[in-house]
Amino acid sequence: MNGERNIQDSSNDRLRPLIVAAARSRFERFGYSKTSMHEIAGDCRMSAANLYRYFDGKLAIGAAVAAEEQRGLLADCDHAAEAAAHEPIIRLVTLFQAIIATTRRQMTAAPLLFELRLAVWREKPELRNQFLREIEVRIVAALAEDPVGGAGVDPGLEVAGRLVLLASAPFVLPWMMQNVPFGDPQTQVEPLVRCLVLGIAASREARSAAVAGD
Repeated sequence: MNGERNIQDSSNDRLRPLIVAAARSRFERFGYSKTSMHEIAGDCRMSAANLYRYFDGKLAIGAAVAAEEQRGLLADCDHAAEAAAHEPIIRLVTLFQAIIATTRRQMTAAPLLFELRLAVWREKPELRNQFLREIEVRIVAALAEDPVGGAGVDPGLEVAGRLVLLASAPFVLPWMMQNVPFGDPQTQVEPLVRCLVLGIAASREARSAAVAGD
């Protein structure tokens, strides 16, 4: 192949992002299942054999693309949260609404990339788990805000964060947003978050009262 990129000519760190970008473009146009390593290699002006020097298969490339999409979603969430008031209910509502909006935008504007994300999550659950951990970190950070009447810093904050994550599955998991088993999630975010945060605050106050009574 004339002008083929070779691993000896370019660093691995420099070519890998180019491969991921080329694969993302092809996945977005034709879909993950209908794309081959040979086609990705052709877009990168290299042989399929050379492409395997960088990634051990299409799934590894798909995972790299999905990871980039996840980073973009989290960046959108962080940007939205930065503009929100430092109060647990508002921060959490903003977080979940941003996840819903970003996911729905991908479902509409880039449906084949949305399908890629679902396919990769099935094959590589560690990527899904990483995303959920990232969301949980943001939930705990929101709960750790200490305004009057808020959840405050709690010894069981990580436990509370995990419970909020479990309850917010319809706002976080893409296949639930695709199938909406409980109806439109956007209308349910605020009442659910308010119930959870006030419940956490009440539990904290009850424990404090019990300790004071001892």
